[in-house]
Amino acid sequence: MNKNPFDNLPILSREESFEILSKPIEELNLPSDYYKAVFHLFKYPGSETEKVLLDLIKSNKNEQYILISKRKAIEILARHGCRKAIPEIINCLKSKDKYIVENAAWALQELGCHDAIAINLISSLLKDPDQNRRVLIQALGNLGGASELSLIRDFLDNKSSSPGIRGAAIAAIKKLSGNLEHIDLLQNFLGLPNQNDRQCAVNDIIDAGDINLLPIVLKTPVAPSFRMRAMNILWTDEFSKINKLELLFALDSLILDDPNDLVLNDEDQVNQNDNLLVNCLSNTDFRRAYIALKILLLKDPAYIWQILSPQLDQMKRDYGALYFLMILFRSIQGWKKNQLNLIKEITLSCLSSDWPDYMKFKPAAILTLAKLFPPIFLEYIPDLLNEKRTPFWATRYASLLSMELFLTGAESGFSFNMIQEIKEDSHRFVRKKARKLLD
Repeated sequence: MNKNPFDNLPILSREESFEILSKPIEELNLPSDYYKAVFHLFKYPGSETEKVLLDLIKSNKNEQYILISKRKAIEILARHGCRKAIPEIINCLKSKDKYIVENAAWALQELGCHDAIAINLISSLLKDPDQNRRVLIQALGNLGGASELSLIRDFLDNKSSSPGIRGAAIAAIKKLSGNLEHIDLLQNFLGLPNQNDRQCAVNDIIDAGDINLLPIVLKTPVAPSFRMRAMNILWTDEFSKINKLELLFALDSLILDDPNDLVLNDEDQVNQNDNLLVNCLSNTDFRRAYIALKILLLKDPAYIWQILSPQLDQMKRDYGALYFLMILFRSIQGWKKNQLNLIKEITLSCLSSDWPDYMKFKPAAILTLAKLFPPIFLEYIPDLLNEKRTPFWATRYASLLSMELFLTGAESGFSFNMIQEIKEDSHRFVRKKARKLLD
């Protein structure tokens, strides 16, 4: 079991986690040991784990360290698909801790609950402005709370509600009544300056099932994982085109992620001081990062390296910056030999097992490796196309796209044999790409 590099908690076995959770607080080294134990139980699904987590969420203790542990326990029970936990999770909706309420509402959706008591509780909670109303409205939409449509519409009609709340209401109304009223609002929300609002709008379009907005979603400057999720869910096998957009063209564009293909408003709001532009590649607001990347791509490689190299050590530890570095490295021509050596080191580091399989920069790193270092890419191909070794579909798709774009001559003959082995891949997008290349 690979350790997540963002998991700084010492690894615990199931038995060690059980032992910690069985102890009174005074016998623990730290109160946070409870959370640590619950956190690690995610790795050990099974009836014994479920019993221990259920005992925890039944606890009447209200110390902060217990409440934080309960929140995590609710999440894990839902991710493990523990439906027998539903009655206790419904009871958690009565908690005075709003984060436990939020997790409980989310968990009931994950578990496919349609309990009338849960719907009534969630409806009453919506009257409390301190609660996470967005999550509660989403829950009503997914739990089948059609009886609460008028209440949900009140939040949609209230223009002082946040875009996240109004967007959740639009999606819930669509789920409960089939009515796509005000769907144009979600399109407007995709262009809002706040990244969280844009991300919420993408998720609400997915929840509303509005495939007609997918082409606009694909041009929205949010993390690629949001756009990939939209593609995965909305673009089903019944469609070959959506508003003249072809599937494989859309997928190729999504994986390549050229900032010039995105709708980037108010570009002059990004300070074009060169050092600040490099800093923007690490910005948590992806719109600002894409704008900075777009500007940097117009500059000379020697100058880019001059302003980039002092910050590379720090950027190598930032997974957002790594994503944009991969695009920058492969999009610029004219790197010097010593610069290419460091680029190669960073690129191979992105593809190492030190990072989780589903990191967003891995598909980008494959494209960079294939374009700048094709002999090394050829060595990696067998593992990159192996579904067990490379479980993230976008990484396998990027490998096929790299073969198509960057391999020539004898290399193509080698890749043809490898593609034959992946044409029955479990993910439909990878299958379609492989079969297109074989054709």
